[in-house]
Amino acid sequence: MDKEQNYLIELSRAYLNEEKISLKSDIDYKHLYSLAREHNLCGVLYCAVKNAENRDMIEKELFSRLENTFFDLVYASNMQVQTLDELKALLSQAQIRFVLFKGAVLRNLFPVAESRSMGDTDLLIDKENRDKVKELLTANGFACKNSNGPVWDYEKNGVLFEIHTSVINGRAGAGNVSEYFENAVERAVFNGYEGVFPDEYHFEYLIAHIAHHFCFYGAGIKLVLDLAAVLKKCNIDLDRAVSDLSECLLSDFAKAILSVCFKWYGVGRDFGKSTQKTEEFLACHGAFGNSQRSTAAVLERRALEENASSGKISSKIRLLFPSYEKMKEIPYIKFIEGRPYLTPLAWGYRFFYNLKNRKDFMKTAVRELGSEEARAQAADEYDYFKEIGLV
Repeated sequence: MDKEQNYLIELSRAYLNEEKISLKSDIDYKHLYSLAREHNLCGVLYCAVKNAENRDMIEKELFSRLENTFFDLVYASNMQVQTLDELKALLSQAQIRFVLFKGAVLRNLFPVAESRSMGDTDLLIDKENRDKVKELLTANGFACKNSNGPVWDYEKNGVLFEIHTSVINGRAGAGNVSEYFENAVERAVFNGYEGVFPDEYHFEYLIAHIAHHFCFYGAGIKLVLDLAAVLKKCNIDLDRAVSDLSECLLSDFAKAILSVCFKWYGVGRDFGKSTQKTEEFLACHGAFGNSQRSTAAVLERRALEENASSGKISSKIRLLFPSYEKMKEIPYIKFIEGRPYLTPLAWGYRFFYNLKNRKDFMKTAVRELGSEEARAQAADEYDYFKEIGLV
């Protein structure tokens, strides 16, 4: 971790604790701002530095950019809240129960709600109501952007909603996490048709959600800050949370993340785990773990987890011809779910879609797959994942 990454964590801790700070003179503030953007922490950074007695450490033009970024967040947040209120009213009037989770709940635990950025708003519904919700929302001006798989996307007023029928989709470690969080809607406490998860259950889910991100590309500082915000405001029994997560083989991962949370934010617990690798993994690759990251190394690591054969040819074959189980989860391939015989057609569609929309990604991934460098990085990451209980 570099000096600015450490300072971003230090400032986010001061913000969470509502402490007034004095800015350091040996920080590259342009780099700090860039890191905040990568980690979706510009709002947090602005709130941390705006009242610093020596704010002039940050040059005026850069502070103005940071301030404008925060005001953009405020506008986006207001639109999200207004449009969410409309959506909640529609669902309640139609007697459709729903549960808010992740950012829409967490934002209210931050000193300034608008500082906690949200790319989308997540709601959980009963699976049998999925088509009813689609008909209701599209009739009221919400555009359905995706209706494939367990998460359907809707947009209105520039606000994106993810409507889930399950809270975990895909891998999140070595255990069956999807099964542990199955029927999550039944764990919610309802007031009318709007439900909320008990704090402890939501907290366990947030750890599993970080694990899910790790298993694909990675996660960033913000997701640990989320855990710290919950721990500061809610009464969480950490022993019970770790014990519960052992049922889906996530207790070692939980201990690693909570040890980092304790080191960074003073809440959580030091479980005696070495945190250096986990801190580096969280701090160095942005909010979703894909900044300055070798896509080929990630794909090679996932192949190791699946005990797939290595080598340039086999790696490229896996990239070009994924299994039906993987293909049916791709949002833009709507026609394949329940029809595995269409997999060859989906391969062709996916190839031309990526050629049009993700050309640079495809070129880089194909070029680097099977290389010695990618395989070495994948092996190191695989060993690290074994250490923290994700493999």
